[in-house]
Amino acid sequence: MNRLSQPLASAGLLGTLASATFALSTIALTGCSDDPRIPDGERFTRAVTGVPGVVLIDNMEDGTQYLLSDDGLTGLWYTYSDESVGSTQEPAIGFPMYRILQEDGDPEPRSEVSPRPCGGGTEAPFFAGETTDDCAFVARTWGTGQRGWGAGMGLDLNGEGGVKNPYDASQFGGIGFFATGNVRGRSLRVNVQDARTTPESAAAADRRGIERCESPSQPAGRCNDHFGAIVEVTDTWKWIEIPFSCMQSGGWGFPGAGELLTSAVVGVQFQIQGPDPADSGVLPMGATIMPFDFSIDNLAFIEVSRLANPPACPLAPRP
Repeated sequence: MNRLSQPLASAGLLGTLASATFALSTIALTGCSDDPRIPDGERFTRAVTGVPGVVLIDNMEDGTQYLLSDDGLTGLWYTYSDESVGSTQEPAIGFPMYRILQEDGDPEPRSEVSPRPCGGGTEAPFFAGETTDDCAFVARTWGTGQRGWGAGMGLDLNGEGGVKNPYDASQFGGIGFFATGNVRGRSLRVNVQDARTTPESAAAADRRGIERCESPSQPAGRCNDHFGAIVEVTDTWKWIEIPFSCMQSGGWGFPGAGELLTSAVVGVQFQIQGPDPADSGVLPMGATIMPFDFSIDNLAFIEVSRLANPPACPLAPRP
């Protein structure tokens, strides 16, 4: 009997231990489970805030020239200008972000840019959850002396080192951003580049079968006529939205009139308008070269549900 009962007892003990182990494992798994992490770019979407909002492209808060890294974007910020003789632009190389708040949330004493009020206000209520940690850095460029088409800063959405690969933005309705500064005529041209208008996207466009500028079927000199809009920028921070449907090209390049190819967007540019539209490099009689200094924050794609029907286009500044 003892020989028969011993295995039975052992089996009962093992069963009890197995049940206890399973229960502890269940408790451990339950206790260690967290809510799924929300990617940085999706913090201000309708799914999270309950109101139509945006998907951030970059909030500048890592203090580097890289875009948000956890949303599938791999691009960089950069500066550019017409490089008129004697002109200046800062930052001259790369694009480090500019700090306007200290780590304790107080204004940075050395900052030449006024702090941006956090929270979005009535213009952008989806930013209500912002803290001072979300408002410490902005993208800024400044300079003077450009006598041709001007200067600006931009970013690539999918590529670096001069490569501009397409990014599918067709699920969105446009772009939005905060802006402030002093620019000529209060006018800032905001371009969204697609694979057709951008010469650095030639290889990617060819792989997709997208007709582009500088292709064998197109005459030379028709690149960089990007789709965009002119918006007003003042010395007060303002939230600006530009629906894709409001963006137009200059009509002189490829593809000319038409609409932005939102399924193959490659970048965004913010450009001051030069005083010499003919780009002759000679300052017109009586004209003066005004310095520029502007900042951008919380660049984002707009959710379609936020757009009016029909979409409201931003008003260009009056002369």
